[in-house]
Amino acid sequence: MSDIPHYFLYGEAAPSDALAYVHIASLQESLPKHNYEIHPHRHDNLHQLLVVEQGSVLAEVNDKSREERGPCMLSIPPKEVHGFVHQPDVRGYIITIEQSFLLNLFSETEREEFPGLFRTPLIARPPPDSRTAWTMEHLTPQLLGEYRNAETGQSSMIGAYLKILFILLQRSVEPTFLKEPQQEARIANHEQFMNLLESHYLKHWSVDQYAEDLGLSSGRLNRLCQHYSGQNALEIIHERLLTEAKRQLIYTQLSAKEIGYKLGFNDPGYFSRFFSRKCGMTPGKFKTQIRQQRQSGNLQSNRNRN
Repeated sequence: MSDIPHYFLYGEAAPSDALAYVHIASLQESLPKHNYEIHPHRHDNLHQLLVVEQGSVLAEVNDKSREERGPCMLSIPPKEVHGFVHQPDVRGYIITIEQSFLLNLFSETEREEFPGLFRTPLIARPPPDSRTAWTMEHLTPQLLGEYRNAETGQSSMIGAYLKILFILLQRSVEPTFLKEPQQEARIANHEQFMNLLESHYLKHWSVDQYAEDLGLSSGRLNRLCQHYSGQNALEIIHERLLTEAKRQLIYTQLSAKEIGYKLGFNDPGYFSRFFSRKCGMTPGKFKTQIRQQRQSGNLQSNRNRN
């Protein structure tokens, strides 16, 4: 699957927005430049919500496709290969969320209660006159407004809106592209690994330790990870550490050395080399770049108000 494009945003190849954890755009603004078609691709660490208020879209996920008509909401988790062909009259929003930001909106108990919400392609079709449909219709424009205006507590407000949207999704959910029955055991093993990873990645468990805890061989675990995530188990473990390192650099005032220790790296130099190898820049340079992006975004927001 190495030939499948890895996108950051809706048809974009690299991050461009000041907010590193979320991107929101209206379909009628973003789609014309793509001729209403988003070719099959996948996101490594990003979860997407396609909110269709009216019109229709041909959705392709993995090797299955189906036409959906608004109002509806499609949820595409990381790693799933997907593409869309929209009709020109489509109206709605595309919301792209960093997976770690999304998961942290929910407590561990909540994540266990809704396991498929974050790992499985889903669709919500609430009855048109229901309270759920009304809330979804009015909530998304408010979320877009909050995203476009950098005010105090912006991250908390965006997180609150997103959590409500995902709970509404859960209430009206049906699997979009169902797995074959014989795949259920493998899916369960993969989800168990991802849940176990959340509990032990700071301890730097080896692939063998995860495999032993799951009652699998290391080779079996790697094959499962490769099949469902397009990466081997070690790559997924390293990716989780990198995601947390980025979050700490973006949202805390801790130094790179302090963050390295917090993430279980006893040698600050090794942490810096690990981050540089995975991210293409040092932790310090990454932090400076994010700060500059935020300052630029706040400046533009103030200009727009004036």
